[in-house]
Amino acid sequence: MLIVFRVSFAVLLFACAPSFSHASTIGFSWDNDLFVGEDGRYTNGVRVSWVGNAHDQCDGNTDNGLTCGLARFMAPLPGVRLKDQKHALAVGLEQTMVTPSDITREEPDYDDVPYVGYSNLELGMFNWNDDYLVGYGIRLGVTGPDSGAEQSQKVIHKITGSEQPRGWDNQLGPDVIGGVIAVFANRLFRHDHDNGLQTDMGYAAMLDANNFLGTAGVSAFLRLGENLPKNFTPDYAGVGTSSSLVGLFEHNGMGWEVFLGASAEYIGYFYLEEESDLYDLETRDGTLGVVVGSGLHLDNFSFTLTLQGSQSPLRNSDDLLSFGNMSFMWKI
Repeated sequence: MLIVFRVSFAVLLFACAPSFSHASTIGFSWDNDLFVGEDGRYTNGVRVSWVGNAHDQCDGNTDNGLTCGLARFMAPLPGVRLKDQKHALAVGLEQTMVTPSDITREEPDYDDVPYVGYSNLELGMFNWNDDYLVGYGIRLGVTGPDSGAEQSQKVIHKITGSEQPRGWDNQLGPDVIGGVIAVFANRLFRHDHDNGLQTDMGYAAMLDANNFLGTAGVSAFLRLGENLPKNFTPDYAGVGTSSSLVGLFEHNGMGWEVFLGASAEYIGYFYLEEESDLYDLETRDGTLGVVVGSGLHLDNFSFTLTLQGSQSPLRNSDDLLSFGNMSFMWKI
């Protein structure tokens, strides 16, 4: 099936990456509303990500590889410095699917949302020091049958024993999706308590300008645990960027975390509203959301489990957009 091939190709690419770019971290993140006992609207999201090993000597002439070459090219951008910063390339493959509440219906329900599948490739670079992270990237993707969303949902529903969706013949697309990404994350503080626990707090701002879901948003989190990882944000969404992988394994030994986060997002463009003329859909100006989660971290493996909810991006829905996420990350 198409999506199985694409994900397998991505995993093969990341597995072969050490031969050409000092591979460091790979992650698999999966959103699904089945985790909260629902099945409709935003029903599934998956991301496979790779972040290369950190390069910290790009201000000299000793490293002429791809990472430092791109860092020098990006140096004029805000927040990017060749001195006193680490730099790493990032690659991510995402897939998102949106379905109506009643997936047993073959004909379109114009009082609900249409079927939409979207897959995209993210290419970028992260630049960071102990206090903050800056990242820039591009997205390129497709909607419609070539996204592989129909095949993915049918496979997942077969595995979980759920009702098979019947309306994919009426999905939106095909269209080409493109855009640019800019992300900034800042660690406000990290405190070591006398009892061995640690707390840290941070925030992030992100601009994701694309013609599928163009947004600008801010988020903040507070976490508590033992031997906390040194990443700037917890991994809690399959749709986003791979910034949570940066710094994740810059620590040794086993640790755990629990965290609470909140977000606010402005919506500038939503494909569902612009491309579904027969549906009565109107996008909100913005949404608010919360997330709770926990994680376990080892020397070479990390896992997080989260639950999150937010306002629907569509004005005609007062229901919370709620789903769960599992993220698996490895140092390679």
